[in-house]
Amino acid sequence: MEQTQDEKLSLINGRIHTQSGTASNITFEHGRIVSFDDDAASLNGKIIDLHGRTAIPGFCDTDIDFLAWAESQERLNLANAHSAREMSEALHAYSHANPKPLRGWYIAVNLPEEIIISRDELDSAIPTMPCAVTDAKNTHAVLNTPAMNEFNMPQDNVELDEFTQHLPPLSEEDILTLVKTYAPRANASGITEIWSDFHDDAPRLWDIFFNEAYNLLTLRVRCNFGFDGVGELNEFLSAGLRTGDGLPFCKFGGIIVKGNLDQQEQKNMIVSAHLSGCQVISDSSKSCLNALERVIKRSRKNSRHVIRGITGSLIERMRILGLGGIALAGGENDFIHEAFQNGLVISAGSGDNLMPPMKAISYLVSEGLSVAEALSIYTWSASWNAGNESRRGELAVGNDADIVVLEQDPFLVRPEEIAEIDVAMTFCAGCAVYDSGAI
Repeated sequence: MEQTQDEKLSLINGRIHTQSGTASNITFEHGRIVSFDDDAASLNGKIIDLHGRTAIPGFCDTDIDFLAWAESQERLNLANAHSAREMSEALHAYSHANPKPLRGWYIAVNLPEEIIISRDELDSAIPTMPCAVTDAKNTHAVLNTPAMNEFNMPQDNVELDEFTQHLPPLSEEDILTLVKTYAPRANASGITEIWSDFHDDAPRLWDIFFNEAYNLLTLRVRCNFGFDGVGELNEFLSAGLRTGDGLPFCKFGGIIVKGNLDQQEQKNMIVSAHLSGCQVISDSSKSCLNALERVIKRSRKNSRHVIRGITGSLIERMRILGLGGIALAGGENDFIHEAFQNGLVISAGSGDNLMPPMKAISYLVSEGLSVAEALSIYTWSASWNAGNESRRGELAVGNDADIVVLEQDPFLVRPEEIAEIDVAMTFCAGCAVYDSGAI
C-alpha cells in the first residue's frame, strides 16, 4: 500500500481500543490521530475496512541491540549440520549466495560440539575471504587462513571474546543494509519503536542513524549510548548531538551506565548525565541506586531514569525515587507482577534477540498479569519511560498514529491463544510500514 505520512487515512469497521473506550473508526493525517467514529459516509481520503479486526497502539521494545540482532540474522546457522562435510557444503553455498558479507567476513554459528573442524576444511569451503565458525556453546571460533592473516594470529582456534574484539566494525554500508532489511521485520511483529543500545563508536553511529539511515527507517529508533568513562560522555554531549522528540524516526535517548565501570566512575557518569538533562539507564546495582538517589535529591530534574534488571528487594526504593523499570521479555517475570502492584512503570525489552511482543504478552498473562497490564508494558509504559506518554502509547486525538492492527482481539481470546494472534498491518507515524495482505 503506497501512502505518505501527510495523506488522510481512515480505518473503519474495527475494534479500536482508544484512550477512553472502544471505537469502530479511526482517522489520521500528517502522522497524527485526528478523530474517532466519524460517519463513514462523510469520510474523505483513503479508507481501509478492517472487517472487525482490532487496532491498538504500536509496540515499543525498550531494550534491543538492533544492530547485533540484525547482524545475527545474517550469520549462517549450522545447528542442523550433521558432519564436517555438511558444514563445508553449507558454507560454500552461503558464500556464493552472499558475495559481500557484513564486515567482509563470513561467520557461521552454532556448530554442534560433536563436529570437529579444522582450518583446512574452512579453507576448502571459503579460500579467499576471512571466515570463522563458532561452536554451539559460544566459547571458541575456528578461523580459516585469510582470517588468521587478518588477525595476525598463529593459531586457528581462538576464544570467542578474542575473536569478537578483533572483528572490524560494521561499515556504513553494512549498517544501512541492516536497517533497510530488518526494520521492516520488526514492523511485521507490530513494533513501531525500539530503544537500541550503542556501546562503541557512538558519534559515528549517531551520525549514520540521524543522517544516512534516516530515510530508510520504518520505525522510531531511540539511540541509547554507553561510554567507557565520563570523559567520553562529556565529549559526546559537548558536540551538541542531542535532539528533541520532534524528529519522528530518530532520537537521542539515554546514557547507559556500564556495569564494568568502577563505582566512582559509575557515580560520575550518573551525575554528569543527570545534570545534562539526560536519562540514565542503569542496572540495579546498589552503587548505581545510591548515586541516583543522591543526584535526584540534590537536583530534581525530571529525566525519567530507568533501571534494567528488576529485583524484588529494590521495588520499594525504585518507587520512592520515581524510577521506571525495564524487564527482559520472558526473563524477569517474577518481579513484574509485584512491580505493578507497587505502582512502578515497567516496560519490556528483548535484549540480544528480538522477541515478538504478542508472544511475550501471552506469557505475561499466563504468569498472572491482566491483558491490559501486559499490553501496557509494550505501549503506554514504554512511552512513559521515554517521557513520551503525551504523544504515544495510547490511541487518542493528537497522538502519533503508531498503530498495530491485529487479526483478533487479545481481550477476547484465551491467554494461551494470544501468542498466535497475527499482525495484519502496522502503521508508524501514519504510514503503513507492514501489510500482511490479509485486509
